[in-house]
Amino acid sequence: MHHDSHAAHARPGHDHTHAPTGDPSRGPPVATRPGDPRGRYASVKSSNREYLASVDHIRAFAALLVVTYHGAQLFSAALRTPRGFEWLYSTNPALTVIFEGHTGVALFMVLSGFIFTVGTLGHDVSWSRFMANRLLRIYPLLLLLAFVGLAAQLSSFSPAGFLLLIAGLTRLPGATDLGAVSTMFWAVGIEMQFYLIFPLLNRILNRFGVAVFARLLLAVVVVRGLVWIVTANTHDATSMLYYTIAGRIDQFLLGMIGAWLFVNRRRWFTGWWKVALVLGVAVGALWEFNQVHGFATNGDFRLAVTDAEGAIWALAIVTYVSTLRADNRLTRAVAKVGELSYSTYLLHVMVLTMIVNNGWFVVVGGLDPVGNALLTTVVVLIPMVLAVSVVTYHGVERPFLLLRVKYLLPITVPTPEPAPVAREQLDLGLGLTAGAAAVSPAAAAPVVVSPAAVVSGAVAPGAVTADADHRYVDESALRPQRTR
Repeated sequence: MHHDSHAAHARPGHDHTHAPTGDPSRGPPVATRPGDPRGRYASVKSSNREYLASVDHIRAFAALLVVTYHGAQLFSAALRTPRGFEWLYSTNPALTVIFEGHTGVALFMVLSGFIFTVGTLGHDVSWSRFMANRLLRIYPLLLLLAFVGLAAQLSSFSPAGFLLLIAGLTRLPGATDLGAVSTMFWAVGIEMQFYLIFPLLNRILNRFGVAVFARLLLAVVVVRGLVWIVTANTHDATSMLYYTIAGRIDQFLLGMIGAWLFVNRRRWFTGWWKVALVLGVAVGALWEFNQVHGFATNGDFRLAVTDAEGAIWALAIVTYVSTLRADNRLTRAVAKVGELSYSTYLLHVMVLTMIVNNGWFVVVGGLDPVGNALLTTVVVLIPMVLAVSVVTYHGVERPFLLLRVKYLLPITVPTPEPAPVAREQLDLGLGLTAGAAAVSPAAAAPVVVSPAAVVSGAVAPGAVTADADHRYVDESALRPQRTR
């Protein structure tokens, strides 16, 4: 089972989202049923951004893709005679998507950059509050697994190793290894490293625009390429590009750029034919990667795979989220699976290991080991994983999700500079000017934008603002008027 770590998924920590209501200075609104003062049925959707059911659909797809990928690769190894792990290859495009299902890692990381940025474009972020929300999202279930797993393997404990484990730095030497319990922790570590710098990245994107942000992405690519060249005799492509933030940061940045395009150029990406086109490109790219045995090679082309993979998934996310409008039982059911995706991510390798150890395979005569592996995945693994995930989501994740707070901050917009005044005009109107300044000190005060008004969509950006005393004013009055 040591091959489990070759394909993990990075679903950590995406908030569910919905538009804020009520007083923006308060925490998330708590929706309760009548006679339910304790909020047992409170909404867990985030108060920091608009809810997008399509995002939960993508989470469901990515989570199930990773589960199916692990099932196909590892069940087939157990069913093969003699037993042994061999990477799966096929000329069937649909099968190559499953066999290269580690791409779910990239999809989740691009999605992280996308969904956080959709909610924070045009707003500053409180770092402490943002990180508090991330800790509430990520660590309750992860710590439960870590401590219970450690209790079963006390001989493997060391203080430093355990700290590396709960930080998600499980690929570093000395990190505590809890086997199937902690196999998927490494991706949590990468997500947490991104969360630490997201507020700063968000400010750069807001302040300097998408062109400067794209140059930042280019700089990362260039620096990584230089390091790749000078370490040609020592680096390992998978260790460097797959398991570290150094290889994954591009995918978060591409997700953030995708969010900018979604907010500002949504019409460009709307249309089911565009969704189909991008997904066709994704299938073709995964097919080609499988044909060249990409995951097992150390070739220079692996440098390009990280960005190509991230760019394709960013386009897939933007087109799907821009296009989907349906709201029915099917879309809501898929969204519910997406809600379970973090538990699915953390738990599925344990369930898979239990199936292998007990021989709970579904074997049909006439099917090869791969066929029976896929059948076992669909009939046994996925239902068991989802059942356990329902328990941990409602018992562990959900109560802590209800404790999250608002992290959006008002933006201070400088007051426009007054037009230059000729000296004689200044002399003639000196008394009047001084008097006006004395009567209206608020005129020089900075303007503060209400984040709730813009995030909720009730007020278009630049339409209504609040002054320093939070009195809402028409911003058009601050703009120079065209003379007739």
